[in-house]
Amino acid sequence: VLLVGAMNPCPCAAAGPDGCGCGVAALARYQRRLSGPLLDRFDLRLVLSRPDPTELLSARAGESTEVVAARVVAARVRARERGVAANAHLRGPDLEAATPLDSASARLLEGRLRAGRISGRGVARARAVALTLADLEGAGRITLDHVATALSLRVEVGSTLAVAS
Repeated sequence: VLLVGAMNPCPCAAAGPDGCGCGVAALARYQRRLSGPLLDRFDLRLVLSRPDPTELLSARAGESTEVVAARVVAARVRARERGVAANAHLRGPDLEAATPLDSASARLLEGRLRAGRISGRGVARARAVALTLADLEGAGRITLDHVATALSLRVEVGSTLAVAS
């Protein structure tokens, strides 16, 4: 199952360059509509802002679909070699074995845990995302950069959110 959800940044949906008229209390009440345990089950949580008009109108080409698709196929092959269709399906000892942490990565995750900024489930999901990032890059193992990027893709509860899993 692929679940994608979206949430306006505030009740009036007017947040942006012109600002929003919602008060702090209204924003807090609106953001509490999604509980932490529910949000914890989304592997990716991103804040999406309006694109700059210049970017929309530029002719700058990104990577071709074929190049990206080839990387995704290669990452899926690596996941199948681990016995799962996607790294998100790795659990417990299998996830631990596939995502050994260097000391810097372990310290980063431990700091987030101790500060209450991520749960145990969140750590496991971040490790799976870090593994996917490494697979997409063709790296042999996850690095601090992969872990940090995975954590950056988990906007913390209470922030304005758009979510995807």
